[in-house]
Amino acid sequence: MIPFLVVFFAWFFQSLTGFGAGIFIIAILSLLYDPKMVVVSSALFNLLGTLGLLYQNRKGAVEPYLLFFLVLGSLPGVFLGAYFLDKVDQKTLRLLIGVFIVLIGLYDLLVNKGWLRLRFGKRMALPVGFLGGLFAGLVGMGGPPPVVFLSQQLKDPRSIKLMLNLYFTSNILLRLTFYQQMEVVRLDWDFIKAGLLGLFFGLLFGGLMSSKLPQNLYRAGVSYGVIILGFLLIILTEVSL
Repeated sequence: MIPFLVVFFAWFFQSLTGFGAGIFIIAILSLLYDPKMVVVSSALFNLLGTLGLLYQNRKGAVEPYLLFFLVLGSLPGVFLGAYFLDKVDQKTLRLLIGVFIVLIGLYDLLVNKGWLRLRFGKRMALPVGFLGGLFAGLVGMGGPPPVVFLSQQLKDPRSIKLMLNLYFTSNILLRLTFYQQMEVVRLDWDFIKAGLLGLFFGLLFGGLMSSKLPQNLYRAGVSYGVIILGFLLIILTEVSL
């Protein structure tokens, strides 16, 4: 029941914002299950989730230049993340990544409020893709770097969500490929079935709500959402230590 509820909420949130499912799923469920099993097993139903969001946001526009360099940068990032997944202590890494997520969210908030003039240029797509891929391969959470980057490059919420989920889909396919070549494949089919059910209802209800979400609310919600998720990750990591 717990995996169903967590996955439902995570994908409901991602349907509205375009990101966040991986952070909720990994941060919460890794406290109750083997973290490596959660990272690898969740990749299977998250793949179906990203495909569902691609369909929901199919009317968005694709920026080929940005997408190409995001995906290109993610290739070595996902490989390194998958490699270190089997080598590094998960709780310590989760704490460090939580701090990073908070800092990224604060940066985006300061930029959008006009308090910080520095912005990511289009040439940052390659390093942003690398960072997103590294975190995705390592702990299944690569959303914050690309969501901050794309929210600054694009205006239309559907286009942002479409680009994010094209990027996430490629990340998951790369992760599953690299996981199979390493010693980190730990699947739990009961967990996967509960996740698939939560995914279906999360996408269904999130899709119904996303059409009612104003563009300015989406833009504001990105920064606050990243910050909240980062603090959530830090708190849950500290509690589990």
